[in-house]
Amino acid sequence: MKAKLHTLECDEEDLIELPDQWIPVRLDHNVYPTRSRKAYTLYYLERA
Repeated sequence: MKAKLHTLECDEEDLIELPDQWIPVRLDHNVYPTRSRKAYTLYYLERA
């Protein structure tokens, strides 16, 4: 069984409350964040 790994660009405020069906896998800091690009990339799985 393979699960699809989803990505989401976010800021620190976005990480306070994640939906219950999300399983966080990895959080990467974006090297050069801009106004259109957030500071972090969150990688997560969704529960079935």
